[in-house]
Amino acid sequence: MDSFPKRARTLLLLKYLTEQTDEQHPKKMAEILEYLEQAGVGAERKAVYADIAMLRDLGYDIIMTGDKAGGYFLGQRSMELAEAEICASAISAARFMTEKNSRELIRKLGEPFGKAVAARFNERMELARTQKTRNEEIYYNIDRIVHAQDAGKKISFLYFEYMPDKTLRFKKDGQRYLASPYTLMWYEDCYYLVANIDKYDNLSHFRVDRMSRVELSDEDIRPICEVSEYKNYIDFDDYHRSVFGMFGGKLQTVRIRFRNELATAVFDRLGLDIVVSDIRDGWFTVTVSVRVSPGFLSWLTIFGDKAEVLAPASLRQEVVGLIESLGRLYGVCKE
Repeated sequence: MDSFPKRARTLLLLKYLTEQTDEQHPKKMAEILEYLEQAGVGAERKAVYADIAMLRDLGYDIIMTGDKAGGYFLGQRSMELAEAEICASAISAARFMTEKNSRELIRKLGEPFGKAVAARFNERMELARTQKTRNEEIYYNIDRIVHAQDAGKKISFLYFEYMPDKTLRFKKDGQRYLASPYTLMWYEDCYYLVANIDKYDNLSHFRVDRMSRVELSDEDIRPICEVSEYKNYIDFDDYHRSVFGMFGGKLQTVRIRFRNELATAVFDRLGLDIVVSDIRDGWFTVTVSVRVSPGFLSWLTIFGDKAEVLAPASLRQEVVGLIESLGRLYGVCKE
């Protein structure tokens, strides 16, 4: 261990309690004194007691165990352990982060809770089987997007897609997109930019892990009220309920009849504030505004004959067309 000047004793004590202790791993005074001795700042017990008292006065939750052997540990921290556990689980499962980024962020999460907790967090990453992105630009992309939002400026970027042979190809023949970035949204294990492309009067979605070479533009961001029903910000609850699979689409009010056993699945996806009516004979009807898109139709058709579109008639016809096309593909319906 490096040798430190004696004036660093209090900071070293705090570092030791932060990294080496928690409620299950308190450290005895003898162990603390040994650590300080190895750091070249040996001290008497009274001096360490005074340091602990000063740290407590400064707001650090240093707790002494009540048993005879006695021991000290750092209790409450800037982030509660349960909060860090949730974050670590989310990071290990996040497909839009590279494995390297995930490991580094989980390491940082675990450090304030001591080595035992940090080791457990790292083990979670080792056991994770999530397919991770290979796009090393992910942090760069997010940083540039956030800076553009703060500055009220548009961004430009390239956007790629995978080909059947697993190679990458930039869309629009490699031409840059120019977009007004409004918000970042985590949706079904992917991270999306919700933005507007100038020539369209609606919102578009871009996977952040498929963006490349993000740059700030000199052009001012387009007001969100010009391209959506939102004025100063996006209502995430409302937006999440209306968008399926991050496909864009025209916002429509629809009426759909579901079998009663689908109530949980319907409310989980559409929310509890939707209008419910005509509850009878094992069915119930909902009225809700959604963006009609391929994503919405896919969600609806997984329920088979347990969901029926009642209105509008145009949507009902779209469903019929989808069923007929599937029938032709599988040879059930004739051309």
